[in-house]
Amino acid sequence: MSEAEIPVQGIDDGLSWRVKKAPENVIYGPVDTQMLRDWANSAQIAPEDEIDESDDNWRPAPEIEFLEMLWTVKLPGGETYGPTTVGTLREFINEGLVTDKTHASHCKTHQSLPLAALVAAVDFEQKRAARRPQSANKSTASLAVDRAKDQHIRQLEEDLKELRRDYDALTHRYRQLERQLETGVTVAEPVAKPPPIPAPSAVKKQQGSEPPRTSRILQ
Repeated sequence: MSEAEIPVQGIDDGLSWRVKKAPENVIYGPVDTQMLRDWANSAQIAPEDEIDESDDNWRPAPEIEFLEMLWTVKLPGGETYGPTTVGTLREFINEGLVTDKTHASHCKTHQSLPLAALVAAVDFEQKRAARRPQSANKSTASLAVDRAKDQHIRQLEEDLKELRRDYDALTHRYRQLERQLETGVTVAEPVAKPPPIPAPSAVKKQQGSEPPRTSRILQ
């Protein structure tokens, strides 16, 4: 699982996004949320690019929070690049633009650490997320359905207990009537009990052409 595939809570995968590449202002898309994250994590969205939700309300790419463009790095020529994603920095290492000993800085916390440590931390979090129980990734709607099923099962169990009590009472009454017939002794009629109320039953992706890789532009 890549960092682009880790689900982000509160993000609508059905949204359509476009990318305006700087400086030519060429527009790519529309694409869905997952594809946009894939582009950001494969060096295809640069810090100078702009993003919109197909409504001409363009914003700088680093302002789109779920893209997690949070890291800056100093290139060999002394230029500072970013903020960008960990996935893009991984691509830069693979293509020799930086080394795993190059330090990256978090643009909000200003934490600095070697790229090797940063990439290793991301890989560790991916593996831990992959080992989480499936229920941890369920939507709110799915969890609500599961809770409704549990409540229905508990209600059915209570109804079963009530039916067993009624059965025991009827069996006891039957035996009393049998003894009455045998001995001629009258047995007082118990007060009728209403039956229990039954429990209610519980109840596109569009893909445009891909933008060019940032690493190619840098080279």
